[in-house]
Parts: sequence; C-alpha cells; structure tokens
Amino acid sequence: YIQREAWQKLDSYERISNISLETQTVELKTYDDAILSHLPRPIIQPWIDEGIKRDIMNRNGICFNPRNYGIVIPHYDINGNLVGIRERTLIKENEIYGKYRPAYLNNQLYNHPLSFNLYNLNNSKENIRKMKKAFVFEGEKSPLLYASYFGVDNDISVACCGSSFIQYQAWLLMQLGVEEIIIAFDKQFKELNDDEHLKLVKNLRQIYKKYGHYVKISYMFDKEDALGYKEAPIDRGPQVFLDLFKKRINLYD
Repeated sequence: YIQREAWQKLDSYERISNISLETQTVELKTYDDAILSHLPRPIIQPWIDEGIKRDIMNRNGICFNPRNYGIVIPHYDINGNLVGIRERTLIKENEIYGKYRPAYLNNQLYNHPLSFNLYNLNNSKENIRKMKKAFVFEGEKSPLLYASYFGVDNDISVACCGSSFIQYQAWLLMQLGVEEIIIAFDKQFKELNDDEHLKLVKNLRQIYKKYGHYVKISYMFDKEDALGYKEAPIDRGPQVFLDLFKKRINLYD
C-alpha cells in the first residue's frame, strides 16, 4: 500500500497560491441511473482475471449487457450524477468498430463529451483532496485496478479516457487543491526514439507546458521495458506500478 508519508515527501518546491488558470463552467447532460438497475451484474471473469475485484466493479456500477455481450461502464461527474455510459465489447469481431463505444440501452444513446469529465473522480475526490495528488490514467480499467490493488481508502485515481488532458480536466483536479498531477498514460510505443515514442514525449511535454506553472506535473514513463505495447502502468500489477511511480519523471524544480 502507498503510505501517506510517501505523498508528503515533497522536493524544494513552493506551491503557487494564486492559480490564475481560466476556469469554465460546464454543465453536462445527466441521465436517470435507473436504467442500470435493469442490467445484470454477473461475475465478469475477463476483468477478474486481470485483477479487478468484484466489489470494486460493484462500487463503480459496472454491469453487463447480455444483448450486445458488452461490459457496461457508467460515467459519473464529480457530484455523482450519471453523465454517460460506455460499453466495452467482449466480441472480438466487433472490436474493429472500437472496443469502447457509447452504450445504447432501451432505445437511448448514452454518449457524453469525455474531455469534460474525469472517470472515477466522484469516488476519489476526497482522497485526492487529502493527499493532494492524483494519478491520471487513460482508460477506465486503470482506476478499477488501482482501487483493487491499493484499496478504496487510498484511491486517488482518475481516467481522462484518451491521450489528451485538457484544461477543464486539470481545473477539476486543481479545485480540489491537488499539488501534483501524475500522468500515467499507456505505453504507446514499441521502442525508445521510434516515431510513437517521440509523439508521446511531445504530448507529455505539452501537458507540462500548459499546466506546469500551476501545479506539479510528473510522468510515469517506462524506460526499462517493464510494460508491453499499449499497456497502462497499472496493468502488470502493483509492484511494477510502484516501481514506475518511484522512477517517475519530474519536470518541476
């Protein structure tokens, strides 16, 4: 488990007290979550095998759509309002259309703008407020794995649901008083210095350029081939994750 003392080991850095980043008010459409009560919550063995605990799936409202044979993933805003539902297909042939798609349930499409929300923030916000740190993953499975490995009391994880981290998402975390944002994106390259690696480095540096004046930005970056191609830092288990965390790259003084 990650101990609180680890979060308190700050380098010689003075937190900026007056954040001038322009904030926005975004009101997402909300849905009645009663639709979820009509869906079964069976044992989803593929995710159990990957390390996600069933009680964590239940905590996040994970369901199953027997009609489409897909895992149903509700998305809530920071206040716990249902703002969208995504579905992860378990049919290999359907993956050519995308593994994750907006859910279509009871003749309604539950899509929402992913960039204007952070998955799992409704669950992790109080821990983030206390610890003043947040892990930002790409996909929804990563916060589920994080909570499964380290417990809900230590959950400071969110997912931006893509490889872009926009101003509004940064603001959602900064309004909680976060002092360090740890970018834990997927390993989107096969070899160091290949085109994908250079593209990822450029993306990470852009994130620092945009928000580094307001908050500490660090990166969990696999330089020692600990992860497979397109794997998240959490995918190889807690020990590999903690090792990558200890070796994270800091771009602040």
